[in-house]
Amino acid sequence: MEGFSDYNNNWLDKENHYINYTQYQKLQLISKMKNETSPGYVVESDNQEFMDEMIERYNHTHAFITSAYYYYNSKSLGENALAMVVVMNQWTTENIEKHTIKIESTGYDGEVLQSNATIKKESTETSCAYVMTLVQATTVHDPEKIEIVSSGTRVAIPFRKPRTWSHSPVIMCIAPQFAVEKWQLFLMNLHVIRRYGGHMHLYITSMVTQLFDVLQLYEKWGSVTLDYWVRMKFNETFTPYKEPNRNVEWRNQAGAQTDCLLQYKEVADFIAFFDIDDILIPRYSHNYHQEFSSHFSAFPNYHTIFYWKRDVIVNKIESATDLTFAKIFSTMKVTKQNDYGKSIINPLKVNSTWIHHSMQLPKNLIYRVPNTELIHIKKIVEPNPKDKSTGIPKMFGTKYDPIITEIEQKSLDFDLEQTYADSKLRDAVSLLVDHDYYSQVVFQCYNSSFYHPYFVERKPLESLCPNADDCILPQRDDISCIHSDAKYISGPEMFPITFHYAVNPFWSDEIGCYQ
Repeated sequence: MEGFSDYNNNWLDKENHYINYTQYQKLQLISKMKNETSPGYVVESDNQEFMDEMIERYNHTHAFITSAYYYYNSKSLGENALAMVVVMNQWTTENIEKHTIKIESTGYDGEVLQSNATIKKESTETSCAYVMTLVQATTVHDPEKIEIVSSGTRVAIPFRKPRTWSHSPVIMCIAPQFAVEKWQLFLMNLHVIRRYGGHMHLYITSMVTQLFDVLQLYEKWGSVTLDYWVRMKFNETFTPYKEPNRNVEWRNQAGAQTDCLLQYKEVADFIAFFDIDDILIPRYSHNYHQEFSSHFSAFPNYHTIFYWKRDVIVNKIESATDLTFAKIFSTMKVTKQNDYGKSIINPLKVNSTWIHHSMQLPKNLIYRVPNTELIHIKKIVEPNPKDKSTGIPKMFGTKYDPIITEIEQKSLDFDLEQTYADSKLRDAVSLLVDHDYYSQVVFQCYNSSFYHPYFVERKPLESLCPNADDCILPQRDDISCIHSDAKYISGPEMFPITFHYAVNPFWSDEIGCYQ
């Protein structure tokens, strides 16, 4: 188990990371090479050619290709377009967006085309070594092979075509999940999304087995798509590097959301980017499509609509077979705390996104929806016997506006009742248990790694890398997890970037409840 996240590579330096060295630092490195013999450093050598080679090697960085899509004729990307989600070391050059990547594509008829790719990063100004980038290029028509070429060395890129249909014109992309056990969140959000005409696309790194089994049944009915979110891994390297999973902003959430956007770009009318604890009840229309259409129609030049979050607290439902929305809403407590929200985009106007919205597009073309907030399930707490049901709560700051109408609440419960009528689902749901174990560990880890340093200690964002990959998740014999995995492939050593990727993803029950 430990080896899954422990990348023991002889080319890692003594501190298990790699920094892009300036010329001055390279000279210091040579001095170290001549005086130290330890993993990650080269022993003394008077061979200048050898030393020059080592200087060049230490200027290498590594990148992980998350996904790549070929578009025959995209409304926004153009004809014969390649779009890749790539996690790159932003210190490879002074400005990673000005770095040139040469793409060579070969058609089935033998036609060859070389083009220079553009690089756009979706990231805030943090200290993270790695950033998510969208790499775009033009290819031959219907390519058989696409390669990255550098100084005579080349690596083939695994690519696929985007989706040609979807379960709904409204796709709700849910951020990657790991060691998740809060079944109440998933069933709540899934049924709300289904009720209002959306389709949930869920990325999974790891999840308790019983919840995964339930969601697979929902997937068979077309209510959710379960997608792999594998860890980044440099399978074979000959140069030191900084471990990517620990040194990218928020577990590369922007990469997952951009991948979701690229998958559905040509078939969805609207794409939302939410966390699993973000629930949207439309207030201006009866379904998501009408709601989003009305906003974009009123502001046709805007690329994004944005909802702020409102923190709420709900009671824990002990048994999933007893779950009802009447119980959830009647004990829901709306707090004074609001948080920075999430976005819904027009895929014709957006090609990539960060966590909350795209960093590549003007913020003055984001419509911030008034009088509607995302319900953010901040806490699920044990019921207090002294608490009395207060009925459907009101929106914060209002006396008469309910979070949801009674008719809509009843329709959600009717849908839940009809779903539970399926014997296979009811049997699977009866096995769901919320141990409230990993959620506590993860919360403490996030708090110590980012929230406390940023909000309490007031450290500048530029000095932090928001990430919790160092979080230790103790395993329990009574909790099993399904984990995404894949076959990892490393391309040949290239200058200045060596590329890595994963193929043939699968669900594994042998890894454990890890990130």
